[in-house]
Amino acid sequence: MDATTEKDSSLEPKDLTGGDYGFIVFILFVLVAVTMLGVLGHREAMKTEGSKRNGEQWVNWLTKASETRFAPDYAIAACAGGAKPAASTAPAAAEEAKPAEGAAEQAATAPAPAPGTWGACVAHLMSATEFKDMVNPFTGAAPNFIPACNPADHSLVGSIVIEKITPNPPGSAVPSITSQLVDADSIAEKLALKVSVCDKGSYAVKVAELEF
Repeated sequence: MDATTEKDSSLEPKDLTGGDYGFIVFILFVLVAVTMLGVLGHREAMKTEGSKRNGEQWVNWLTKASETRFAPDYAIAACAGGAKPAASTAPAAAEEAKPAEGAAEQAATAPAPAPGTWGACVAHLMSATEFKDMVNPFTGAAPNFIPACNPADHSLVGSIVIEKITPNPPGSAVPSITSQLVDADSIAEKLALKVSVCDKGSYAVKVAELEF
């Protein structure tokens, strides 16, 4: 018989084996898993971008306010510059003498932040301006102001960190130090601030430094 007319048995189609089907299923599983990880990673990245936009909104407002808040007719009295915070006149002894009460009742009777302080300013902004509708993309609630981001605490994702920058005396090894801007801090004078947000791993992402 002519060799060219002979059929090569190696070219004949073969049925798929159980191993072949298993390999195909494994590849499909890998493709689905990679796609899902990509989708989840994109969602988390978008949440981080949303947190950065929250920080940018604060930076924009604080920067703009810095230009006008020392004017005598500045519209937002709680954030106006030049007004020294009034010292508290409530006697500490009277506070210590009060009987213990429920947390809700204590919160209801808590004194308002003193005028001329950051606490009074942020309380007004979070209740009477566009900031009252700000949402933490990770939690769906209003973003918290915290002292610092901490990768060990994943509950801090999407939080906002506003720090004041205090220059050291000339010649110091460290030109300045940063510390949390707390409610009791005076805003009567110009302040150098640093705004950061916590990303999906609770790592700090710097947004900007500004003057307020």
